[in-house]
Amino acid sequence: MASDAFQKAIVSDKYSSPDKYKLALDGYRIRFRESFENLVILSTLQNVRSFWYQEETAKKVLKMFRGRALLADEVGLGKTIEALIVFKEYVHRGMVKSALILTPTPLVSQWRDELKTKFGFDIPSTDDENYSVRGDSFWKEPFILSSINIAKSNKNFSQVTEREYDMVIVDEAHHLKNRNTLNWKLVNALKKRFLLLLTATPVANNLMELYNLITLLKPGQLKTAAAFKAEFMTRGDPTDPRNRSKLKELLGQVMIRNTRAVAKLDIPPRIASTIRVEPSAGEKSLYERVCRLAKSINAAKGAGRKFLIKNLLAEAGSSPQALSITLTRVLEKRELLLDQENEIRAIITMCRTMGDTSKNKMVLKLIRNASDKIIIFVKFLGTLEYLSAFLERNNISYALFHGGMPNRQKDEQIELFREERDILLTTEVGGEGRNLHFCHQMINYDLPWNPMKIEQRIGRLHRIGQLNEVMIYNLCAAGSVEDYILDVLDRKINMFELVIGEIDMILGRIRGEQDFSDLVYDIWINAPSVTERDKLFNQLADKLKRSKTGYQKTKVLDEKLFGENYEL
Repeated sequence: MASDAFQKAIVSDKYSSPDKYKLALDGYRIRFRESFENLVILSTLQNVRSFWYQEETAKKVLKMFRGRALLADEVGLGKTIEALIVFKEYVHRGMVKSALILTPTPLVSQWRDELKTKFGFDIPSTDDENYSVRGDSFWKEPFILSSINIAKSNKNFSQVTEREYDMVIVDEAHHLKNRNTLNWKLVNALKKRFLLLLTATPVANNLMELYNLITLLKPGQLKTAAAFKAEFMTRGDPTDPRNRSKLKELLGQVMIRNTRAVAKLDIPPRIASTIRVEPSAGEKSLYERVCRLAKSINAAKGAGRKFLIKNLLAEAGSSPQALSITLTRVLEKRELLLDQENEIRAIITMCRTMGDTSKNKMVLKLIRNASDKIIIFVKFLGTLEYLSAFLERNNISYALFHGGMPNRQKDEQIELFREERDILLTTEVGGEGRNLHFCHQMINYDLPWNPMKIEQRIGRLHRIGQLNEVMIYNLCAAGSVEDYILDVLDRKINMFELVIGEIDMILGRIRGEQDFSDLVYDIWINAPSVTERDKLFNQLADKLKRSKTGYQKTKVLDEKLFGENYEL
């Protein structure tokens, strides 16, 4: 026994070294410290500030729910942060040594970034460049981040489910609401100790959807399906529960749903203005030539060149310098047809002889009319350099920020912006996790094709602690891809009036496993004419409108069902 060994060591004067004693003591403190009364990993988080309700949610999951919970906070309250606090707490205490995180395909990269930049986990994912060549070895990793679509495929289902996991996390868990789907069957078949299901909309059409989710977490909690229907469902209205107090008691043992009211998130509104800039004749000619080149490369190389083509189109909408840099690299590789390379040389010449663009002139106007500090976001380093030179030519001082800077230099530039300069020129990774809410104006000089990237830019300013209305100026050249994107997102579904996170709920209803940027790309590259392109973008907008209506109905239903009954 341990006590006998301890007494023997005392009597014989054979003690372990102080280092071993300290190590053992630290181990016991970490694993058993006050039985989860305190979270021991909060000081290790980077580039993120956890809020009180997120910390209390994590404690409740650890202490009372024993690591199996439905996290159903309202959109935008940070369910991902709550789940990853629980995850890291278990890992830190040595209680989780293997885990599988499942998300819709478009969200894998977002989770990968959160895990790495905020929680310090570099976990292999199905978005990694080497995923496809790793084969079965990928699924033997202790920690895995995967698209649920890939995990449930015929190729992977059996090996994903044959091993054991200490923990499984499923994002957008409303995709598990039907027990007849492969999604539900996959998660049900997984051998797991801890399980977290994340969704802001547990019920869309029928209380049986909720039953199916709870059954994954805690089989038998709501008895059999027949017993649940008999006791809790109203005949003729599958969304109106009977015996609400008993149902609330049972759900309260496995579910937490924080609302904006309990979180006390009081953030001023944001106001967006789309500025459609008319390009000069030279700019228009350049853009049209890039589009023809993109279609030519697609026709010759197809899917194998998709990444390059998307980049070229995005850079054409950003700046001549960003475009020129990429095209120069393409020429160096000498992988295209001769006529395509000749066209690239002509386009590079146009880029290098292009004067100040119409967007530059609009930026100058916005800066000179601004009464306070303003952040200018760009996507590409080439555009950052291009805009820097433009500001210097016009004697406008600015602070500069990008992801490649050493941390000390980043801190210096943020402080320079706070104390002295009125302009911060930054890439979209700029200011990640940093306090920038002392500024309330921003310009999207170029526009990401992924709406969640747009949200992330806005979130640098529009966050807790912001005291002023946030003004967002979205620039786009008339007739560009970005012009069409803004027409769909801003003018058709009023994206900038939504709560942060709601746009992803809306997009998730239409895209399946396809990213929104890919939907845009497919239309732009494959439409045979401008008329057909307009028609296809209008169809996409109509789908989004219907999806927004459906989401709003689901939101109302969930508010009616759950209200504030499942808060901390």
